[in-house]
Amino acid sequence: MAGTSQPLLGSSRSPQGRPFSSTAILIAVAIGIAIVVAGQFIFNGVLGPPSATYTPNFMDPRPNTGNCSLNWFDQRVDHFTTLNTTYKQRFYVYDKFWKRRADGSKEDGPIFFYCGNEGDVTLYVNSTGLMWENAQAFGALIVFAEHRYFGKSFPFGDQHKDHLQYLTHDQALADYAVLLRSLQQQNNVDVPVIAFGGSYGGMLAAWFRIKYPTTIRGAIAASAPIFANSIGYADNFQGTDYWKVVTHDASPAAGSAANCIPNVRATWPIVFGKADSPQGLAHLSSLFKTCTPLKSRSDVEALALTLMMAWDTMAMGNFPFPSNYLTEGKADMPAFPVRVACDHMAPTFDLTNDNGTAALLVAMKAATDIFTNATRDVACIAVQEDYDGNWDYMWCSQLLAQESYFNTNGVTDMFWARNITLDKIARDCQTKWGVTPNPDWIRTVYGSADALLKSTSNIVFSNGGFDPWSSGGVLANSNPQITLVDIPEGAHHLDLMFSDPRDPASVVQARQTEIQHIRAWLRDA
Repeated sequence: MAGTSQPLLGSSRSPQGRPFSSTAILIAVAIGIAIVVAGQFIFNGVLGPPSATYTPNFMDPRPNTGNCSLNWFDQRVDHFTTLNTTYKQRFYVYDKFWKRRADGSKEDGPIFFYCGNEGDVTLYVNSTGLMWENAQAFGALIVFAEHRYFGKSFPFGDQHKDHLQYLTHDQALADYAVLLRSLQQQNNVDVPVIAFGGSYGGMLAAWFRIKYPTTIRGAIAASAPIFANSIGYADNFQGTDYWKVVTHDASPAAGSAANCIPNVRATWPIVFGKADSPQGLAHLSSLFKTCTPLKSRSDVEALALTLMMAWDTMAMGNFPFPSNYLTEGKADMPAFPVRVACDHMAPTFDLTNDNGTAALLVAMKAATDIFTNATRDVACIAVQEDYDGNWDYMWCSQLLAQESYFNTNGVTDMFWARNITLDKIARDCQTKWGVTPNPDWIRTVYGSADALLKSTSNIVFSNGGFDPWSSGGVLANSNPQITLVDIPEGAHHLDLMFSDPRDPASVVQARQTEIQHIRAWLRDA
C-alpha cells in the first residue's frame, strides 16, 4: 500500500500471535526440504539447473546431405479417398547418433523429424543445426522429409501442375504421419518423435502436434506464422503488421542508418512518376537493368514490388553472419544485410533536381542488389508479379501466408499504400491457377487463436524481433503447456540454424529453452 511502509519481519509478536511449537517447526522444516528436493528434481531432471547455460555445439565441419542416406518412399497421392496412385517422396536419414537396444543401449532413442517446407529439402538438411547439434545427446535418429510438390517430390512428375488439387498442407501432414509410421515399423520401434520446422515448416510442426498428437510428442515451431491470415485471424494479424517489422529492420533501433527509412519512402513517388512517359520508362529500365523494357504502369508496379520483396527477403535473412539460406544456397548475403543495404540509403539526397533523384534511384538499385544480385553475376533483373511458384497455389487455395499480397500503407511502413482486396485476390487466383481461395479454411480447421492454443500442448513457438513473420506468430498465450520464446535480435528462425560465435545471447538462450523442453517431453513419454 502507498503511504506507509511495513517491516518485513515484526520486532515482536502481536497480542493475538502464538509462538510456534517445536512440532510445527519440524513440520515446516520437513516441508521446506521436500520443496527443495522436488525443485532440484524438476530443474535437474526436466529443465536443467536454473543457472545452467546452453553450451553451443560448434560442429566443424558442419554436417550436410553428404552425411545422410538418401531415401524414397512410395507415398499416397491422396490420403483421404480411395485413390491408390502413389508418388516418390524424398527424405534424408542420419542414424549414426541413434541409440538402439539392439546395440546395447538401455532404450531406443527418439526421432528428430524435420517437416519439410515449400522448397528443396536439401536446404533444410544443410541448415538446421539445432537438430544436428543436439541429436547425439538425445541418441536420436535424424529425418528430413520433403514436402510434396517441391524439390524432387512431385506427384505425377512433369505433369504435376495439372494435379495441384493434391497440394494442401493437410495432405503434407498425412504424408509425414504415414512416413513416420513406416519408419517405426521398419525398425521395430515405437519411440517418441519431436517435430522441428521453421517458417511454413514451423506451421506444419505445430499443426502436426495438434492434428496427430499420438504421432508427435512435441514440436519446435520456429518463426511459425500460424495466424498470418487477416480474415481467419483478423484480431491477431493484418498485412500491414508484416511490413512494419520489415521497416523496423531499416531503423536505427535495429542498427540501420537514420536516413534509410525516409529515403526508401521517397523513392516510390519518383519511381511511379516515371511510369507516365516513355522517357521515364526507359530511364527506369536502364537504371535498374530490367531484363525486358518497362512499357506500362503495371510494369513499373511490378518493378516496385520486386524491390519491396528484396527488402523483405533481406529482413528475413537479417542474420548476424553471412548466409545463403535465403538465396537457396546460391550465394551469401552479408551479415545484417538490411544494415548493409541501408548504408547505400544513408546520404542526404537533393530531391529538388534530376541529379538528386537519379542518385536516390541508383542507391535503391545498389541496396536491393544485396539480394537480387547476391551472386554478383546477374546481368539483369527479371521483373515479375508472381512469387514462390507452387507456394502461390497454396496461398490461392487455403490462403497460407504469402507476403506479396499483404497490404502496405506507407505510414507504419516505408513503402507505398496498397490495398489488395479479397475480390482481387480471387480474380488473380482464378487467372493463374483456376481456383478461388477458401479464406476461412485454416480458421475452420484449427479454431480461434485462443481455442487452438488451449487445446494442445508440448509446442515451443519462437519469434525473432528482426523477422517480419513474427507479426503472424503466436505472441500471447495462457496455456502453461505452450511455451513462447522471444529472440529480439533474431531474424527468420535463427534458432534453428547452426550455432555461430556471432549469435546474440538471446538466441543461445532460446536454444537452451527449446532443448530443455524436448528433454522434458521425452522424460514424460
